[in-house]
Amino acid sequence: MFKTTRFLREYFRRGSFPVVRTETRYHREGEDLDASVYSLPGKKRRPGWVVLHGLTAPGKDHPSLERFVRSLAATDAVVMTPDIPEWRNLRVASTISIPTIRSAIRSLSEHPAVAGDRVGLIGFSFGATQGIVAAADPALEPTLHGVAAWGGYRDVRRLCRFVTTGEHDLDDVPYRVPHDPYGGWILGSEFLTDVPGLEDYHDVAAALRELALEAGRRRIFAWDPSYDPDKLRLRETIAQPHRVVYDLFASPAGQPLNDLDRAREIAYGMGDAALRVQPLLDPGPFLPHFRTRTLIAHGRNDRVIPYTESLRIARELRPNVLARCTITGLFAHSGGTEKGLGPWGLSREGTRFVALLNSIIRLI
Repeated sequence: MFKTTRFLREYFRRGSFPVVRTETRYHREGEDLDASVYSLPGKKRRPGWVVLHGLTAPGKDHPSLERFVRSLAATDAVVMTPDIPEWRNLRVASTISIPTIRSAIRSLSEHPAVAGDRVGLIGFSFGATQGIVAAADPALEPTLHGVAAWGGYRDVRRLCRFVTTGEHDLDDVPYRVPHDPYGGWILGSEFLTDVPGLEDYHDVAAALRELALEAGRRRIFAWDPSYDPDKLRLRETIAQPHRVVYDLFASPAGQPLNDLDRAREIAYGMGDAALRVQPLLDPGPFLPHFRTRTLIAHGRNDRVIPYTESLRIARELRPNVLARCTITGLFAHSGGTEKGLGPWGLSREGTRFVALLNSIIRLI
């Protein structure tokens, strides 16, 4: 609990510890990429963490991520946040991102301040699942001692349905919530034109990409009404017959879907296309054979990726691999804290969150 206390102190009172950020480079397949390293002063060797950002324009420099990694470094660890340029440009690009993550892990293990046999990996959102896939490489086993996956997905087709309709399910129990359209903007920009019958909808895909990039620049939740003028402006750039599909992804804030069945059809088509074009998006083949101790966490109020996806991941990991699975009412990566908790609920969730944080830190 000592290290957890240090994390919380730095998180809520930034500057409590003299965490230093330095810029470095790491190598992947013929090119050097940027990375930031956070650590406390001193020459002793410490455990290391690679922390992955998700699909967001600020990338490793996102203020929320930097706050987290500074706090993690305050626990007396060396923390590296690698830049993954494809993710920063909102490109899924699993074929290159998997070796990128592996290169970052190897690079940190060779850092002079890191005890090379005590390295862990933390991934958020899209980076959570891609981190698991990357960490399945048997060559990393001597180095990688733990993985924490926060807010990841298990099933691409279900993910596409959620980001398009807000629907998800578990054990045949259906749910539907007001979803954040940001995920639909990204996946639509990537895979819409790979859906049979929509191959020429490049105008819609381009408009969705522009909306997603704008959301990354503003750092305002994509369901906010402030995006409505942008949606209307971009709608004018789209061919008339294509606007019906565009409206399924970018209707005005608060307006319900006007054709739920069509939205589902397109969502499943995008999921099939995504797996056909980029099969490494599917963690399924890796989960039953995964050998690194793994902690799964998710915010119950998440509106980008539903918490049921993390429960699916946890169920497919072997019992001796799954260190913990926690669904928390706090810190969803979209939507914040669950509403209606009340003082006792906040206290309960706070206690569970501290235990979760302690488990993450103890992974390595």
